[in-house]
Amino acid sequence: MLICSLIRLHLASVAFGLATFLLVFSTTVVFAGDPALTAPQIHQELDKKEMILMDIRTPQEWAQTGLAKGAWPVSMHEKDFGQRLHEILKVYEPHEIALICATGRRSTYLTQFLRKKGISGISNVSEGMFGNGQDPGWIARGLPVVTLVAAQERYKTFLREKPAK
Repeated sequence: MLICSLIRLHLASVAFGLATFLLVFSTTVVFAGDPALTAPQIHQELDKKEMILMDIRTPQEWAQTGLAKGAWPVSMHEKDFGQRLHEILKVYEPHEIALICATGRRSTYLTQFLRKKGISGISNVSEGMFGNGQDPGWIARGLPVVTLVAAQERYKTFLREKPAK
């Protein structure tokens, strides 16, 4: 009886260990290849003009809070999102693109989705505009915010003057 209980306990601990290993391993694999950036890191990259930042939130969210200075309003909720992303990828390599949303959930989802479709290396601003429980977010960090109109004008300039690859 005691031996059977010890064997069950051992098997349970082995199963728990295996489940933990698989969870850690699968999480590592899922996030491999898509870098996460903090808001200050992407802010520096934008200042150096080494990356672009796409704000993938809704137009209503942009109107309420503004956008990170330098971000392009390219909502993942719009019908033409795929076409707009395709146009951007004609000019910029995935490693030159970062995504931001409110808390990092949508940008994480989208980078994972794109990787599954063969587009990897797009960075994720994992704390988003409002923070994610671990990091405070673009706004709470006091990083510069611009109006929706200003962000739209900057994006329209890109569309008119697309740099050649």
